[in-house]
Amino acid sequence: MRRQTTNHLFSSAKAPAMPPFKRIREKMAASRRILAAFGKDRRGVAALEFALIAPVMIMLLLGSIEITNGFDVNKKLARAGAMVGDLVTQQQSITKEKIADIMEIGTSILLPYWRDLPTITITSINVDVNGNATVAWSQRKRDQTISTPYAKGSTITIDPNLKIPTSNFVRVETSIAYIPLVAWTMKDTVNTSIGTSGPGIIMGKMIYGRIRQGATAVACTNC
Repeated sequence: MRRQTTNHLFSSAKAPAMPPFKRIREKMAASRRILAAFGKDRRGVAALEFALIAPVMIMLLLGSIEITNGFDVNKKLARAGAMVGDLVTQQQSITKEKIADIMEIGTSILLPYWRDLPTITITSINVDVNGNATVAWSQRKRDQTISTPYAKGSTITIDPNLKIPTSNFVRVETSIAYIPLVAWTMKDTVNTSIGTSGPGIIMGKMIYGRIRQGATAVACTNC
């Protein structure tokens, strides 16, 4: 009878409950261990750094490329005008066909820029004894079309410093639409000579050249 009572007492006994504050302490300690392990884990750091830096580096790369291309096109535009003027002023007489060939050479200088073709205008100018400037002849190449922008004998505006009586010179005007691959903050839409348009800027140069041979202007026999 005594043994049965003892067994009953042992079977009905329960483990003492853990105090609530102790459970909270253990959970906080486990959280600290997890955070410490996370802080020491260096897996994926390189990928995260690349994801943060890559957009900035790509923007800098594209920006530097566009700025370099823009300066290069602007420099080539001036070079094309100077070359065209130099070839024309070396002639004593010239024809429309030869002028077209010279302008074609000037166009090729802008390669490999392909988003537009330069517009080239060549004008022979005479200044009379009173300092009045008039057009002797004029030819313009836009895309593949040759035209006459200024009528023969018409008055033309030039720099006052060039109004030297009885002088003759050739003026070359070049222009091109520079349309970058990435427009960035460019909002103005420009039209190209080949019929397209897009956000960009218009570049232009004007060059004057004195006659290289003879005392009179370069005569165009069929302009």
